[in-house]
Amino acid sequence: MKSTHEYYKELDKFHKTNDEIKMIASFDLHSIKDTQKLKTQFLEEVIPLKDEREKLWRKFNKTTNENQKSFIKDKIATITDDINKINKKIRTCRRIINKAEKGEKENWIIQKRLEDNKMRNEKENTKNKCKNRIR
Repeated sequence: MKSTHEYYKELDKFHKTNDEIKMIASFDLHSIKDTQKLKTQFLEEVIPLKDEREKLWRKFNKTTNENQKSFIKDKIATITDDINKINKKIRTCRRIINKAEKGEKENWIIQKRLEDNKMRNEKENTKNKCKNRIR
């Protein structure tokens, strides 16, 4: 049986892959460009929320009324939850982009190796034909 640390590490990996698949399916992503556009869209959503949260923190620090501080803190918590959800989507987009780029690079390496092997085989076949003719 795996140790607890390894188990949770694999479980986390599974959840991340699950999030990636859900995002690809729900946003109908077909390319790296689609994913980059979506990531940009999420970034544009999160920036105003961060600005709003910063304003609320300033207001919170200036306010002396405890009721108003409590209300502001609740608003900050709600905005922070929204920011965290969007940041999770941004991280998922980054993982999708990284895996796609890694896959393209690996595919290019495989194609290059196939071409090299084909050339090497053709050279060997040519040599063998020449040797067979000489005999």
